[in-house]
Amino acid sequence: MPKVRRKRRSTTPKTNPLSRPKKTLAKEIPTQERPTKPVYFDITADPTNSIKSKSTGNFIKIGKPPRNLKIPNSWDVKPGDVISWSEGRPTETFFVTSEGTLLKNPDTSGSGYLTFPLSITSQFSDVLDSYSTVLDAVGRNNVSSIELLPTDAFFAAHFAKQPLPASIRNRTDIKYSFEPNDEILFVTLPNSPDECREFALNSAKLDDIIQYISNENESKGQLVVKFNFEGKPTCSKAPRGIVSGLPTGWQCQQQGSLMFGETKIQGEWICQGPDKSKDKARKAIEKFYKGLNVEIK
Repeated sequence: MPKVRRKRRSTTPKTNPLSRPKKTLAKEIPTQERPTKPVYFDITADPTNSIKSKSTGNFIKIGKPPRNLKIPNSWDVKPGDVISWSEGRPTETFFVTSEGTLLKNPDTSGSGYLTFPLSITSQFSDVLDSYSTVLDAVGRNNVSSIELLPTDAFFAAHFAKQPLPASIRNRTDIKYSFEPNDEILFVTLPNSPDECREFALNSAKLDDIIQYISNENESKGQLVVKFNFEGKPTCSKAPRGIVSGLPTGWQCQQQGSLMFGETKIQGEWICQGPDKSKDKARKAIEKFYKGLNVEIK
């Protein structure tokens, strides 16, 4: 089955932390109504020189977050801004909502990392660009996920300079989440809400995402590849890295531990994709490991 989200990174399938009780997906905000780039306010680091007064323009001394999470009228902040009372991980970090309230970090990782929820990110047409300075301030290694609309400029910027096709962009039942530290896009389909497929920016193509979504109702195939090469001559001929050349819609992921050494290479891959092209996938794996003894089942 497709790899599920990790709390940071894990190769063992587990419940997808993106799964939450169903809610109405945020609507895309018209371009002319979108706010300017968000600002990051670190109250813990500087409580007296962070937020200014709307009326005087002077800095306000900020204490703890308002108990009712309603933003005081005097604070000069705008929707999308990020305000942090955190020490270490961003557990006490809040987003400014369009309703004038503070939304606490939803933390889908369950480990204290920052999640940018769709209710906030949907206000921007290019989330990564809009939040670039915030990500730098928080630290990308402290961010678990950035939830995206399918219309976000992210897709055209990172996948073949093309947006997702309209038939997919118009769907509101598919979840997209980007992990900036490892640069991986996670896609969750409605028929498998507890699972998601990952697409690494440095290797995935737009067609891979489209094919995965298009095949959501087709039966899935899986091949497990086990290898254990010993000796310097054999290891020098063995390919390093995940299996390449698989048919469209197939993906290869690491399962368990992996060892790459001069005299020993050992590990296991799980390759998944449409069952109708399973034979082609097997041949692609055999070609990848041509001349080497591997177990494919």
